[in-house]
Amino acid sequence: MPTVSVIVPIYNVEKHIEKCVTSLLNQTLEDIEYIFVDDCSTDNSVAVLKETINKYPHRKEQAILLAHTYNKGLSATRNTGLSAAKGDYIAHCDSDDWVDGNMYKAMYECAVKNKSDIVYCDINMVTPKGTIIYETAPYSADKKKLVRDYIASNWTCLVTTLAKKSVYYNNDLSSPSHITYCEDFWLTVRLFHFASNISKVPQGLYYYNRLNETSILHSLN
Repeated sequence: MPTVSVIVPIYNVEKHIEKCVTSLLNQTLEDIEYIFVDDCSTDNSVAVLKETINKYPHRKEQAILLAHTYNKGLSATRNTGLSAAKGDYIAHCDSDDWVDGNMYKAMYECAVKNKSDIVYCDINMVTPKGTIIYETAPYSADKKKLVRDYIASNWTCLVTTLAKKSVYYNNDLSSPSHITYCEDFWLTVRLFHFASNISKVPQGLYYYNRLNETSILHSLN
């Protein structure tokens, strides 16, 4: 059984997916699985994904490729990955972003050391003007204060969170299919609420790509 499952939803990201997958397959954590879920892409995303995986033969057995028969949206795609995940901990990564090579090892070791249900980290915002480090909510041993600060913070990202699978299943949590924008906020706050122990790795380990003009964030009216 892998210690960490990383769920990656895919939809029309052929220009970005190679960098994402390369950063995932180069992780220093060995005991890990990658679940790629294609939501009926109409471009060459899946072909680029397979080509990239083939460059890492030692990781091929850890890469699981799933596909929808029709387009279901981001939340449903994440839930398909969640239902297939075998890891003790669940992580999410958007396919137009990328991660630090030590991200999941650092977060998993923090979880084990502190016996945490959830570990979260800071985020690197990649913009046309350069990369800016955004600090997520400061850690506090007072859980109520931590959750309040987290809700009030600018960036409450599911992708910067590593959570025990048991927190999902024991509390019947999944991504909400009735929400198109900020659905990760809806889920992440509930994960924090139900977690018994929370820790933080105070480093920018996730790279949020603001250069992708086709992302949901850029299509808001």
